[in-house]
Amino acid sequence: MDVAEIIAHHILDHDWGVSLAGFHLPITTHTVTLLSVSLVLLLGLAWIARMGQKSRAGRLLTTLSETYVSFIRDGIVLPNMGQEGRQMLPYFCTLFLFVLCVALAGLIPNMKTATANISVTAALALCSGGLILYCGLKFHGPIGFLKGFIPSGTPGWLVPLIFPLEVVSMIIKVCVLAIRLFANMLSGHMVLICLLLIIFVVGQMHIAAGAGALLPAMGLEIFMTCLELLVAFLQAYVFTLLTSIFAGSVIHTH
Repeated sequence: MDVAEIIAHHILDHDWGVSLAGFHLPITTHTVTLLSVSLVLLLGLAWIARMGQKSRAGRLLTTLSETYVSFIRDGIVLPNMGQEGRQMLPYFCTLFLFVLCVALAGLIPNMKTATANISVTAALALCSGGLILYCGLKFHGPIGFLKGFIPSGTPGWLVPLIFPLEVVSMIIKVCVLAIRLFANMLSGHMVLICLLLIIFVVGQMHIAAGAGALLPAMGLEIFMTCLELLVAFLQAYVFTLLTSIFAGSVIHTH
């Protein structure tokens, strides 16, 4: 059993080798995963909206949707951004659900967790960076937004030093969003795959003893699946939470 090859197969992206009229199309497993998740969310949420209160299933799904929106609004957006954050609530609801579903897509055969790709997390971080910039310009204007990079009471001779440091700090916040999600998902999946390999080792060690001896391996598999669900939820929550904190710090300057 080549552990390194197994880990690389489940972690690294793979090109599907699709060409059109002699041109190579950059279609990979990660792009297919992202497009599939986007399409499922778009059609699924549209279907829930159409269902409304027409059936028991529709009422249940509507209640779950309202509970989810309330969780994002009251647990993440309003505490960190205040009432001004209500305008950005659709973005945060979409962000959390998208990151969560992309992470969970890794549990589906022939699909992978695209958030373990730095290009994907960088694109998500740039979207959040655009939101942060939008908040600063919307609530303070261009001049007020630039003044926010200079803390009140700063001596004039320190302004040329403080201003570029604050700008770099803002850029670092966006980079942190990308690197943190990428590093956690990549390292977490490497550890999870290594632990999953233990299941096969335990199964092979006890296969001669009968089916009852495979219970430890089955228990490990159930545990790892639950752990994967927890990791996906936690990463989506933290990414959304940090975005709201960074945006809130731009809206409510001190």
